Amino acid sequence: SEWLKLERLPKAFRLCPQVRAASMAAMDAPSKVASKASVVTSDAVEVPHEASKSTDLDSASSTGFDSGSASSSEESVTEVAPAAKCSAPDSAFYLERVGEAGEELPVSGAWLYNSAVRPVPLPSVCLKLLILPVFWFLSVLFHRQQRNFMMDWKVPGEPGQEVTLARTLPGAWQVAINAACVVLLSGYAMSAYIFHQKILDNVLNPLFTPRTHTRHVAISVLMFAIGIGSSFFLTENWVPAAAGLFMFFGYAICGRTIQSSSSGRGQIGLGPSRSQDDVGMSFHTHGPCPESGVQQGKCVKATLLGGELAVGQAGGELRFARVQLDPFAVADDAVLVEISPSGACTYRGPCGRANIFRLDCLLVLLLSFGFHLPQFIIGGGGFNQCAGVVELVVSLIYIPVGYTCFAVFGFRVGLTCRWSMMVVLVLCLWPVINLVLGGKGCATLTDLVSQAFLPQIWDPHATTFQFNRGFATCTESAYAVGGETLLVASTTIAAWVHIMSNFSFLFGFLSGMSQMAFSKAEVQKVSIA
Repeated sequence: SEWLKLERLPKAFRLCPQVRAASMAAMDAPSKVASKASVVTSDAVEVPHEASKSTDLDSASSTGFDSGSASSSEESVTEVAPAAKCSAPDSAFYLERVGEAGEELPVSGAWLYNSAVRPVPLPSVCLKLLILPVFWFLSVLFHRQQRNFMMDWKVPGEPGQEVTLARTLPGAWQVAINAACVVLLSGYAMSAYIFHQKILDNVLNPLFTPRTHTRHVAISVLMFAIGIGSSFFLTENWVPAAAGLFMFFGYAICGRTIQSSSSGRGQIGLGPSRSQDDVGMSFHTHGPCPESGVQQGKCVKATLLGGELAVGQAGGELRFARVQLDPFAVADDAVLVEISPSGACTYRGPCGRANIFRLDCLLVLLLSFGFHLPQFIIGGGGFNQCAGVVELVVSLIYIPVGYTCFAVFGFRVGLTCRWSMMVVLVLCLWPVINLVLGGKGCATLTDLVSQAFLPQIWDPHATTFQFNRGFATCTESAYAVGGETLLVASTTIAAWVHIMSNFSFLFGFLSGMSQMAFSKAEVQKVSIA
């Protein structure tokens, strides 16, 4: 695609001993290397460092300088103190800032990773269409059992109060409007699912993985506030509150943490290494140094992942690779590498780490979803509903975001490593939570269309109607604003909030795990030099 072609990398600058010595001689003050010096390429052409900054994948791996990186000559390298060893992985507790405040981050690899990684082949559209009715039937069946259990045990909450109201429009017109609301809003939801790739590329990638650290912090604070704030309204207006919780969770699993540089080769999934120990390697901030040769002790072991990518800058094949030096490190760090025809593997940029593996995100998840899990499950049984403008607007905003995030994670990103799979199995309580939510959505739409919530929805002769979904006060308030039309529209879009996103988590994860269990494909290991 055209989008993938734009991600091709410019030629990397070489900072080998001879080049560094030449550039050192041209500088007036060694202390200004990091900010004002010119980088001399291997063909003796000078390129100003300011102009060499780019937003492409190699902006950090080729041209990045900082105060802790190696100097421009072999003599000065020995004079700089070694980089401090980190006691914990980079950005493990919170989003770390490395470099200048306004510096742009190498986010293109993370965007490309979300958009193109394919750890397993995707199921066909025909197969999805065959599975969707099965998912619908099982979800409705689960919801019926859950609701009956909650009613028998008199679980606290409001299952639904019936209100009788007068129709404000002629019956035939109202029935036609009701049908239009159901069809158009269902079409809106399905369109968001069908075009989730475009939504990811054009909206969510730049929004959840911004180019600057300041924007990273801003979107984190916003999503944390949405997650924690929404959890307090689960007993008052369940659908918007649940949508807010999963808006935050979508950010946590699809947003990726990126740094301009990392502390060492064990963290190169976040950014190129600035450690002096890694000077000369392709994953260092100064890029590869052919004269120093490949030092096997510095190579990073990685596992190749599937995905269709463009041709690399040296004519090789661009591939995603999962890097994990410590087998017990809880993360899904990945990088973009180029495999040359000779088999050499070169680092081309970071693909980041999912935000869910940061402890601040986990803490917010615990404070929001974890502490309010009982209220969440009760609402999933059809309790504490509140039809109206808030439910309608929040649902319309959430559906493109939620459908995209959970389709991307359920079918692709969540299957890249065991820790991503544990997010689905443990944090999402798969498949129970997905059946609760999927059942809530499928049963709500089924009950609306089958006249369980609104018996007169298809009756053109009725002059009054009864509505029994949610709180009576909410029903009356919605009726005062938009009449029967608002009640039908709000209920329809609220039903779709959790249908296709949980279909992605249930079927996508089950399909991926089945393919991984029965696949005979060999795991490809490489060494990044």
